[in-house]
Amino acid sequence: MIKKILTGKKGQGLTEYALILVLVAIVVMIILALLGPAIGNVFSNIVAAIENPGSNNAAITGVSATRIGSTVSVTVTTSKPVSISISSSSGSPSPSSQMCSGSCSFTINGAASSGSATASGGGSSRSASWN
Repeated sequence: MIKKILTGKKGQGLTEYALILVLVAIVVMIILALLGPAIGNVFSNIVAAIENPGSNNAAITGVSATRIGSTVSVTVTTSKPVSISISSSSGSPSPSSQMCSGSCSFTINGAASSGSATASGGGSSRSASWN
């Protein structure tokens, strides 16, 4: 009976599970040590976006409008590639939307002697007027 108790294998399964758990913990710690700074940057960017809404999303940096006769030329400048939509208080813009990277132009045909154009895209919008 004593020999059976001393040579029993009841604790073997528990020991194997403990070793697997230790190995998984070591792998997780290694992964966190390697990816920790990158994960920290992601959370820092999220916090910055919450504290300063719109600062990282302001894709449109400028809009200008120049009137020549009944046509208005609208120039939009962007800080990153973004799809821009344009609307006008008078006349019809052509094209009404386009992909823009850096600087792009729109033409408003049949514009009144005064009016405004609004460019929207990338979480921001800006307006320009003409006389």
